[in-house]
Amino acid sequence: MIYTQDKVNLHTHSFYCIHGTGRISEYVSEAEKAGLQVLGFSEHVPLPDREYRKGDRMTYPELPFYEKDVLEARRTSGMQILLGMECDWLPDEASYYRDELAGSRGYDFLIGAVHHMPNPATGVEKYLGRIADLPVKTLLDYVDIYNAGIASGLFLFCAHPDLVFAAYRDWDSNAVSASRDIIRCAKQYDMPLEINGYGLVKPPVETPQGPRPMYPVRRFWEMALEEGVRVVANSDAHRPEDVGRTMLGAMSFAASMGIKLCSYEIDLNSKTRVKVL
Repeated sequence: MIYTQDKVNLHTHSFYCIHGTGRISEYVSEAEKAGLQVLGFSEHVPLPDREYRKGDRMTYPELPFYEKDVLEARRTSGMQILLGMECDWLPDEASYYRDELAGSRGYDFLIGAVHHMPNPATGVEKYLGRIADLPVKTLLDYVDIYNAGIASGLFLFCAHPDLVFAAYRDWDSNAVSASRDIIRCAKQYDMPLEINGYGLVKPPVETPQGPRPMYPVRRFWEMALEEGVRVVANSDAHRPEDVGRTMLGAMSFAASMGIKLCSYEIDLNSKTRVKVL
């Protein structure tokens, strides 16, 4: 069945991600109130062979409980409920993403992302939204990592590509070049990029050009529109009450720029369960 973007949200977290709140069932209830017909859960990926973001991600032993809750929501809800995972691009984990999550565990979709880069003050990796004055070299490293995720072909779409500009705040020639590289890579591999509504409810950032939302970054999406890359929109809700409002924010942002959003074909009985059209 084909669904238009206004009926679909595929980027949803819950208490399982540790830095989110609310149970799976609460997100389903809020999605129903918002008029959605398809809700995809996409917790931050845990790793089987090492601790990753301890205290900020679910652990690998929790996977069966997450899966059980999502599949129970699928059984009891009148909505289409999809099982997904948001995966930071880590090349040495590609086979785990492909063979276990999308393979033996039967996940319906995977989302690609990059959330952390080294803090220039300490050298320790930190969430990009909590770094200011990111060096140009780290900006370029982010582009390389993000584009490697795009090129992997493992993901249904890649999330918040403009998150890096929460840390690199000046819209200068480096920001333009970095944006162009990501957008053209997405175009080359026909990878949809995500307008993410979660950044619209976070505190704005101060930039040399004045205050703006942490993300989405309008100038990035002006370039994406010009290049003709495929675009999806999602809530990235971390609280049940955000499912509707951050989804609406992402949709409104796209509409304000004249961006045409993709639709989805969903058939859970087919080998490719979810397609972006």
